[in-house]
Amino acid sequence: MLKRFLCLLTVLMLLPAACLAQEFTMAGFDGQDSTRDWTTNEFFARMAERTGVTFSFMQVNDQAKWQATKAAMFAPGGQLPDVLFKAALTSDELIRYTDGGQLIDLLPLLEENCPNLWALLQQNPEWLSAITLPNGKVGALPMIQTVSTQNPIWINKSWLDALKLETPTDLESLEKVLTAFRDRDPNQNGNQDETPLLFIGPWELKFFSHAYGVVANDYNVYLDEGGTVRYWPMEESFAQFLADMRDLYSKGLLDPNGFSTADSLRLINDEDATVTYGAFFAPTPLYLLPLALCDDYVVLEPLTAPDGSRVYRDLFGPIARGTFAITSACQDPAAVLRWVDVLYTEEGAIEAMVGKEGQYWSYAADGTWSWHSDSETTAHVAGGNVSITDTGEMPLYFPKAFNNSFGDKEVNHITTQCDVITPYLKQPFPYYTLTPEQRATVQPLQMELGACVDVAIANFVLGETPINQDTLAAFRAELEKLGAADMVAFWQSVADNLTH
Repeated sequence: MLKRFLCLLTVLMLLPAACLAQEFTMAGFDGQDSTRDWTTNEFFARMAERTGVTFSFMQVNDQAKWQATKAAMFAPGGQLPDVLFKAALTSDELIRYTDGGQLIDLLPLLEENCPNLWALLQQNPEWLSAITLPNGKVGALPMIQTVSTQNPIWINKSWLDALKLETPTDLESLEKVLTAFRDRDPNQNGNQDETPLLFIGPWELKFFSHAYGVVANDYNVYLDEGGTVRYWPMEESFAQFLADMRDLYSKGLLDPNGFSTADSLRLINDEDATVTYGAFFAPTPLYLLPLALCDDYVVLEPLTAPDGSRVYRDLFGPIARGTFAITSACQDPAAVLRWVDVLYTEEGAIEAMVGKEGQYWSYAADGTWSWHSDSETTAHVAGGNVSITDTGEMPLYFPKAFNNSFGDKEVNHITTQCDVITPYLKQPFPYYTLTPEQRATVQPLQMELGACVDVAIANFVLGETPINQDTLAAFRAELEKLGAADMVAFWQSVADNLTH
């Protein structure tokens, strides 16, 4: 009997990991119009080799369909998968489904089963706060992107060099540079066709708040150093912002179509085209230009405010919430958490992005890395079989250093420049999650106040409303009438609850 037992044990030890794999069901949203197929994507095969965990899939590539799919799964009588991956779960969904017990609370399980993620959350407690719901539960794991998407000013460095201009460091020097862009033919085509600075609407113009030492959010509020909520449109620096933007616009230094254009109307597709853009707001210059022209542009570091500060609005922060959840249907949450914890390591994240070293890519002697140039690599990479990270938001600790060491000079220039703004980033308000009741309170206020502020910016900057004490007083009176004090009181209560 002992001999038979030992023989059986030896056979089991020799079985491949796939034979011992645990299989779960997974549903998720791979990104709008993705052409990737999870059943053939090598990411899941690599993860199975590492963890012994496999999945059967319900993959959705249309956002509206994914919303409908989620609603059907969580409806009474709906069939829940074990796991939601690239889940795109909203705050309301997370609160509703954790309260209802359909999504399990991951918080008690993280320390034991997600040691890599748990270490990151302990080192950055604000990240843990960001994913913790008002009910005290963690319903989903995050994507952690330390080079998060921002909206900086990109300025034409080749024009600065051609005109022998220093990079602007404050609003006054920026005006001098933009004036030179307007008058001195920096693209050297003999025409005065340059647009010194492009913008789209009031939302982008408000990024100039940093030049006044202010970073406000989309509600136009910010939390000052003393913990007091401030409403920027009611402050003197906002009036100065209006006056300065009006001055730049009246001098032809801002895009005359800035209040009526869109990115699609400004896009340049021809890399041989004459560049007419001096500076613009964008996450990357690829929003407006072909890759070959992006080398001419660098990120402008924040302008120095009158108080000497240099700050810039942190648009999204490093945390994307709602990317990975486990439902009450899952019989072994610990195994699934051990699977996903791999993605919070550098090696696991790199493999999710580009596969294993040596298969489709390799390091060079200088520490950079590049894709192999063979036809197999091209076919697999172009076919979406290697990476899982380039569409949709997924649970991951983004490997910033690896990303920034890509060997392509043009791409590396963009990724390196995107990081220039990072040391200056400041969040207008701490991470928060509004309950449905809170959202029902603040959204009607925002609809009226936000529209009033944006319309006023356009009218003041265009010169349709003159800027003087009377018009500014009338503007503030209208904000008071629409509930500016209620807006401040609402966010003060949110801020106070976050600190207690």
